[in-house]
Amino acid sequence: MLFYRVKVYGQEHISPGAAVIAANHVSFLDPPVIGITCPQEVHFLARQSLFRIPLLRWFMRHTNTHPLKGDGGDTAVFKTVCKLLQEGHKVVLFPEGKRSYDNTLAPIKPGISLFVAKTHAAVIPTYVFGTFAAWPRARALPKIWKTIGCVFGSPILWEQFEHLEKKEAQEVFAKTLTEAILRLKTWYEQGAYGTPP
Repeated sequence: MLFYRVKVYGQEHISPGAAVIAANHVSFLDPPVIGITCPQEVHFLARQSLFRIPLLRWFMRHTNTHPLKGDGGDTAVFKTVCKLLQEGHKVVLFPEGKRSYDNTLAPIKPGISLFVAKTHAAVIPTYVFGTFAAWPRARALPKIWKTIGCVFGSPILWEQFEHLEKKEAQEVFAKTLTEAILRLKTWYEQGAYGTPP
């Protein structure tokens, strides 16, 4: 990204094949940051209404972005994500559902486990940093010359949860993913030494 200093950690955690890139969400800059720092091609989901904006429509059509009519609980969303994962793609999801207003991690919706249970794709916990300072939700235009980037963490595999009852598996999975993203945040804030957890 031309007007920012971009950093990335943990690319060694990303292997070939299907995966969900599950990240915190604080800014419109989060998707492009993940897109340029992930060493493999990724796919995104976006509200269909965003495709009505000419410049955004052109950009999204050239960056593997798929329009969606509903929200994260919509059947069409489930089918789209599962299809992409079953085809071996990597899909970026923001399991909080919305951008944060205060740069804190909101509760992760347990529904993300449904995609993983169906496809057995790995989940890569991801911590995006610097984007809140550059373009918070309450700001109309972004600030430039900021340091932004992301940390990719160790994959979470569905096999750890499939012995649990459905509801319990969803809750435990969401808790595990939350803790993983927060560990990455702590690792980065403490100096980013060694390999991300």
